[in-house]
Amino acid sequence: MDRDLLQTLHYAADEQKTDEAVYVSAINCPKQTVYESMMATKRRYGKTGGNVAYHGYMSFKEGEVNAEQALAIGMETARRMWGDKYEVLVAVHRNTENLHCHFVINSVSFKTGEKFKNKIRDHKRLREIADEVCRENQLSVLENAPFYGGEKGAYWLHKDGKLTRRDMVKADAERALSVSVKYADFFMNLRRLGYEVDERRLSVRAPDWERNIRLSSVGITQEFIEQEFHRHLSSMEWYAYYRVHFIPKPKTTPLESLMRDLEREIHYSRSGVGVLIGAAFLIMAMLLQAALENAKYTPLSPTMRMEMKRAKDYLSDYHYLNENHILTTDELKTALSDTKDKIAALEAERQSIRNKIRRATSEEKTKLKENAKAVTAKITPLRTHLKRLQRIYDQSDYVYKMIETEQKLERQAARNRERSR
Repeated sequence: MDRDLLQTLHYAADEQKTDEAVYVSAINCPKQTVYESMMATKRRYGKTGGNVAYHGYMSFKEGEVNAEQALAIGMETARRMWGDKYEVLVAVHRNTENLHCHFVINSVSFKTGEKFKNKIRDHKRLREIADEVCRENQLSVLENAPFYGGEKGAYWLHKDGKLTRRDMVKADAERALSVSVKYADFFMNLRRLGYEVDERRLSVRAPDWERNIRLSSVGITQEFIEQEFHRHLSSMEWYAYYRVHFIPKPKTTPLESLMRDLEREIHYSRSGVGVLIGAAFLIMAMLLQAALENAKYTPLSPTMRMEMKRAKDYLSDYHYLNENHILTTDELKTALSDTKDKIAALEAERQSIRNKIRRATSEEKTKLKENAKAVTAKITPLRTHLKRLQRIYDQSDYVYKMIETEQKLERQAARNRERSR
């Protein structure tokens, strides 16, 4: 039994939210046996792992529809979106001010066995269909609503609670502007936050970014900047705000001492043994955790500040590498290669068993199927291990470059402090 699928279906069809399941229906399967139908499809195609289902919803403007109408519109939306290939549960929840439909879509197609990819284009298509059905029923839609903010990958980052570069620039520019009364102050504050500033074009770039971002593209226009200057100059309260929130000159962060202690260990030599990657991930975790616990340790690099919520992830990756006795990038490459070889050997063994099943007696088939399942049980954790190692490897260069950039900014700040003395 797949507990995740069952729990999602139970949540969507919750009797307290759906008037004892009156406003629950399904497409391509009976609503009474939707779980059994979805699991039967997965077993038929041998795809019981990975993402078991996708959960979406469709909300209506308060007072525009009743539950029966909402269910009919939800069903029509689901038919147009998934009806030709997938089993879908549709349920209307009435426990909030706005009626809303929940969709639970089987990740495996009953028709082809194909897994639903859940790409950005699928989300866009669902919005298009939902708007189309609502317009046909004279209901309100959000006209020209932004989908993912215009920045590549932003949609998925926002879903994961992460920031994009534009998000970071907007937050930092607003912070810099909040303690400025003239352009010289504003540009100085942006530089203190780690940006290179093009004053003429009103754009900024972090040291490790390839392109500048215009401030106007994140809503910080010249007109807005000057309005803020005027507002600050004419407000007595602003001076009190400034004394508390001014942006100080960059000071030493924990990275400087961490780098001194581990300089030799994380030294990068492409022709040598490579980075001690575990040390690099540990440094990231320690630096970000210190920044979360103490505001005066805020990293100087905008890119590093974007990672602050991921301190625990970096620490987890460090422990994972340590537990698997992986110290360097070369050892990580070897571990990846060895894991792929083990998976390939087990897959070949399983295929050999499956080939024998075709010619076996009924009694032999039962035993051979058990043997194939036993091999699959060995493959599954190896695939999980491979995925984790590959993710760490793909991220390793990015981690080292962030540390390198932060170290350069700290050293530059130290030189500036020396000159000012």
